[in-house]
Amino acid sequence: MRKSVVALSVLAAAAAVPAQAEYLYGFGNVYADYLTWTNGTQGFNGVDVSEGRDDHITIGAEGGAGFTWGEIYGFYEYEKLNEASDKRGQAAKFSMHYKVAGNITAYGQVYDLSQSGEGAAFDEQNRVLGMGYVGLTGDNYWFKPWIGVHDVITGSGEAAGMNGGMFGWSAGYSFEIAGQPLLVTNWNEIEFARNDAYEVMQNGSTGLNGGVSLTYDITDRVYTSVTYRYFANKLGVDGYGDAAIFRIGMHL
Repeated sequence: MRKSVVALSVLAAAAAVPAQAEYLYGFGNVYADYLTWTNGTQGFNGVDVSEGRDDHITIGAEGGAGFTWGEIYGFYEYEKLNEASDKRGQAAKFSMHYKVAGNITAYGQVYDLSQSGEGAAFDEQNRVLGMGYVGLTGDNYWFKPWIGVHDVITGSGEAAGMNGGMFGWSAGYSFEIAGQPLLVTNWNEIEFARNDAYEVMQNGSTGLNGGVSLTYDITDRVYTSVTYRYFANKLGVDGYGDAAIFRIGMHL
């Protein structure tokens, strides 16, 4: 994780540059997840990867904030707590929209996955730098698209370097049913024009990665959610795969 900590620290420092920036909003959560796989067992060269797809428990923390100059978001997760220490993993992500002209932004993100033991061969860091837009928002909804060039580092090193582009978004809609607060969110990433080595590793020149969540605030502090996690030609899977994630968390 050292390389990701350095990258995240640099981006966080950059986010703090505008000393006179007005703070608009912020949030923070801690949570525990239970993930169960459904589809997606055929990996590279038809190898059955189901043995590495055991249901598992994850703990994590996330936070985000908005300012007059833009917004930041990040999370850290420690995965597979119910498995032996040599099978566990860590994941971290940091993303930032920095306004350059109205609601048009310079966008950047770093996602890092580190695994223990034999799984270290699947370590990966993805970096994206490009443009975004944060103007499609209202009192109870948002849709924030972005597109950029994609750079990757892999545990084997074979596919390291420029890896085409990535297009994605984050979106959300809050509403009530019988006076109960609910929130639907979606994050989505589409990789395209991958380099030759990564195309072989992930079974295609394009890939899909994302999730749709429904969140319910049990109290002002405690919440729960269920996520439909989907992917295609990603996570080492040939074709489409998915999983369900059940979460219990606390708003900080």
